[in-house]
Amino acid sequence: MSTKRFPFPIPLGWFQVAFESDVHPGDIKPLRYFGRDLVMWRSEAGKLHLQDAYCPHLGGNFGVLGKVVGENIRCPFHHWEFDGEGQVAAIPYAQQLNTRACVRTYPLQIRHGLVMAWYHPEGAAPDFDLLEVPEFDDPAYVTPIVTEHKIRTCLQEMAENTADGAHFMTVHQHPGAAEYDRFDFDGPSIIMESRQKFPSSGGPVEGYLNSTNSGFGWAVVRYKTLVEVCMLTTNAPIDEDNVVQYFHVSYRNPERDPKIDRIGASFNKEVNRQLTDDIPMWENKIYQPKPNLCDGDGPIAKFRKWAQQFYVEQHANS
Repeated sequence: MSTKRFPFPIPLGWFQVAFESDVHPGDIKPLRYFGRDLVMWRSEAGKLHLQDAYCPHLGGNFGVLGKVVGENIRCPFHHWEFDGEGQVAAIPYAQQLNTRACVRTYPLQIRHGLVMAWYHPEGAAPDFDLLEVPEFDDPAYVTPIVTEHKIRTCLQEMAENTADGAHFMTVHQHPGAAEYDRFDFDGPSIIMESRQKFPSSGGPVEGYLNSTNSGFGWAVVRYKTLVEVCMLTTNAPIDEDNVVQYFHVSYRNPERDPKIDRIGASFNKEVNRQLTDDIPMWENKIYQPKPNLCDGDGPIAKFRKWAQQFYVEQHANS
């Protein structure tokens, strides 16, 4: 008898589903997120849309032989057309449109070339926004280095690492415990300011780490060690048990000093190494609803209470 590893449904929030450059005018890109088959398409005028993949008429898949026609997407089965709001725009053989038929459409924001989609299980409108990342518009910072990771876990398990202070030493070999100057839960955000010793090729390095997130899908992390680093972490649930995560690592180097580039590249390599340290933990653990905690574990209970706001239905033991 199989046991479900996590008791959580897919959370609501903003999640990265594409890069803006992935889809050109007239393109249709099949995707799978939120446990659903989706299509992202760009109208001939350049407007980007994200919708469910299946036509509400008789279930044709827009992502397989569908076509963009002007500002509409056309089902390959009976050539019904739908606009960017999901409304029926044309039926080639009918005198009257069936206005009851509509395709679920997801709100989008494009930030720094990243396509962020709003998901709510009941289709409710967005109720919080994404944090700004001014460093990504600052020419003193280099173009972000992007790394993708697909992980067999859920978003809450990954986010709980922020509150799990002990694992930085046991899993990531940090040379000492973090000292927290601030750890607050504020609406959809966790605001953390800490001082830590980071491992480096030259030995432990004192540094500062400040992070703030917008839900489970968007987190801005700023490090100050040998260089100033701004890292944006974006996530999306593929389904209840699988996640895709992107690290977007930039660092300040206004003079494009080769030495700083080497340090920045080493930093990027290190944060990705630390993530790969976490992956076997996430992919092989279960959620303990009533953990036996001790001093030094971090504010895990407060984190879990904060996380409940992203679920429409609260599961037992969550």
